[in-house]
Amino acid sequence: MERQLPKNVRQIGNVCDEPKIYVEDYVDTFLGQLQEKAMEKPVAAALTGEITKCEDKVVVYISGAIRAEDVEVEGTNEYFKDQKLIGWCLLETGHPMSMNRGAQELHRKMYDQENTIFIWKDASSSDEMYFAYKYNELMQIGGHYIYYEKNPQMQNYMI
Repeated sequence: MERQLPKNVRQIGNVCDEPKIYVEDYVDTFLGQLQEKAMEKPVAAALTGEITKCEDKVVVYISGAIRAEDVEVEGTNEYFKDQKLIGWCLLETGHPMSMNRGAQELHRKMYDQENTIFIWKDASSSDEMYFAYKYNELMQIGGHYIYYEKNPQMQNYMI
């Protein structure tokens, strides 16, 4: 059975691009908490969830985030057993909001799958940019949705 698009959402930016990106509210809250830590030094997080088709469109659901130092190298993290790694987030301050070659190469090495996601957040200004891996490169996505559903896995991880 095909997953239904969430009904309780908040739109951020222009969401006309594909894939459609849905970020669960607890994930967004967690990345906001990491943003405070990134004021001192860059912080990275792995994103978990699924990439699927819904209503004939590619949809990425980001329903978990794990601070990079907490990522298990082998096996599945105990909090997100039913989810796959679908991208990453870099939070830093004092750098221009533009894609650099290092981020492109790292993404290609770690997430060389169509429609995986890279989120770039500036810790000092709260600016953010979303990118999807399409046509062998990271392409900026104009907007995304925050969705609200019960998410005990992310809630437990945050605790």
